[in-house]
Amino acid sequence: MNNKQLYEIQSIADGHTPHVVMSRYADGNDDLNSPDFSVTISSSLNDGNYDTTSAPEDVDGDGDTDAEDESYYTVAAKLVCALITLSSVGELKVFDRLLLMNKDANNTDVSILHFKPGNRSIHLPDFTVTATGVDALGRYLEIKQTIDADGDGDIDKDDELIYRRIASSFASMRDLLP
Repeated sequence: MNNKQLYEIQSIADGHTPHVVMSRYADGNDDLNSPDFSVTISSSLNDGNYDTTSAPEDVDGDGDTDAEDESYYTVAAKLVCALITLSSVGELKVFDRLLLMNKDANNTDVSILHFKPGNRSIHLPDFTVTATGVDALGRYLEIKQTIDADGDGDIDKDDELIYRRIASSFASMRDLLP
């Protein structure tokens, strides 16, 4: 099965409290406007520490929904927010959504598709980064075609680390049924 996860950093109505919306799309669902499942991850203290989720699902595959499942989402939100090009940091924000997916059902490589504001076409991302090479612990070792993820003006190992962690987080959610 080729599932997809979309991350969007948004602000709620007051315009000051950011939250991350993570949406899942089942195999065959390519409509970014119609996710099969969504969860909102927010910061209860509005301090950038994402610690609260709305109705998480059983992502670790142990048959229940508990704090461990919620932790997968809060960790994913923290990792995604490390991408300055996706965050709410003024002019450095380039993209407003990030889609993670396996290239195909038999491939462990993770495609990380970046979408600029207004682009809702899953088939025409504005930029794609690929994570490949998984170690025995399920961590991704190599990033292809990286960009300046941390906003420091260069492309280096720090940028690759951000993408490796995001891809590893995506792959760690074993029960990817929307």
